[in-house]
Amino acid sequence: MKKLVCAVTALALLAPINMFAARKTSSKKSSGKVTLKVWESDDSARKYVEWAAKEFMKTHKNVKIEYEHVESTDARAKIELDGPAGVGADVFVAPHDHIGALVNGGHVLENENKDFIGQFVNAAQVASQYNGKVYGYPIGIETYALFYNKDLIPNPPKTWDDVIKFAKTFNNAAERKYALVWPVSDGYYDYMFMSSYGAQLFGPNGNDRRQHNINSENAVKGLQYFQGLRKQILDVPSADMTGDFCDSSFTQGKAAMLITGPWKTETLTRLKMNFGIATLPAFPGQDKPATSFSGVRLAFVSAYTEHPTEAAEFADFLTQKANLEKRFDLTKQIPPRKDIKTNDPLSNGILEQTYYAVPMPTIPQMNTYWSAMGSAYSGIWDGDDVVTDLNSAAAAMDSAK
Repeated sequence: MKKLVCAVTALALLAPINMFAARKTSSKKSSGKVTLKVWESDDSARKYVEWAAKEFMKTHKNVKIEYEHVESTDARAKIELDGPAGVGADVFVAPHDHIGALVNGGHVLENENKDFIGQFVNAAQVASQYNGKVYGYPIGIETYALFYNKDLIPNPPKTWDDVIKFAKTFNNAAERKYALVWPVSDGYYDYMFMSSYGAQLFGPNGNDRRQHNINSENAVKGLQYFQGLRKQILDVPSADMTGDFCDSSFTQGKAAMLITGPWKTETLTRLKMNFGIATLPAFPGQDKPATSFSGVRLAFVSAYTEHPTEAAEFADFLTQKANLEKRFDLTKQIPPRKDIKTNDPLSNGILEQTYYAVPMPTIPQMNTYWSAMGSAYSGIWDGDDVVTDLNSAAAAMDSAK
């Protein structure tokens, strides 16, 4: 009886995969009314999807598009649950570093248009592919940079030494005033310290799990510098350095500078802050800005959609030149196409930092990087032994599947 139950369970698990394979090979349009559910973040991203939906439906009379608010960073986990249950999105937006888990889990369909990917900048081409196949539809490229309050510091610092020098005149612990803030235990931002002296996460191509370099000599040097900044510019425990604390400190004038990304531009502009955006400060002995992670925002076609042709057409529609120009007007996020140029002072600051950024790796072991190094960054900031914490993170990475 036990063997029979196991056999039935196995067949039940295989059934969705076989159904998915059948849908994937079908390129026919649906004959009747089609409703597509689209997941995307809120605010300006929502405005773009809603605008694009209206434009798309003008030429696709049988298609109705419904927007549902799901933050891009939450979409992968949600599609893993909602997709098999039949209540997931047909098209959803997620960061490019989720592509490995999405593909390996069978959650997204391949983009089989061979001419598609050549329209985009190299970083977007790399970010949209996995194991030599294209899955993502690039709609934006972003990285973090140095946001500065022009009323408090008219000229942004070029180096971390300049930041330290400014902090000596600006910081006031009693008033919780700090020269520069960022979420100090966040592996997204703190990669600039790991990479500051040449450590490359997962090797030069970002795809070799054996070359995580987390506890390499160069990584240790970078994290020792990171740890030393606490007493000099931001003597606050890592647990207190939340995103909300950093944002409010900057908007309230308690922090002169904030390391964040273009997703904050709209809010700061709405608050009528007098701010600018510059490249990250250079580390001692270096003549270029610090290396940041770049991220590409990708639309994906769900493997669970009942309308793969229409879903793919809408995902493609989101990336077309005129439409991404409209998206830039709404979101100020840099379009990843080769044939679009921007000339906006704020966006140009982000664009300049992208020249010194590396795409976040897309291999599944990135999940371990976020958890293991998030803990390491937090502990190191709070005074742990750098080598010990990095060795622990490395051990977690070595055992990750």
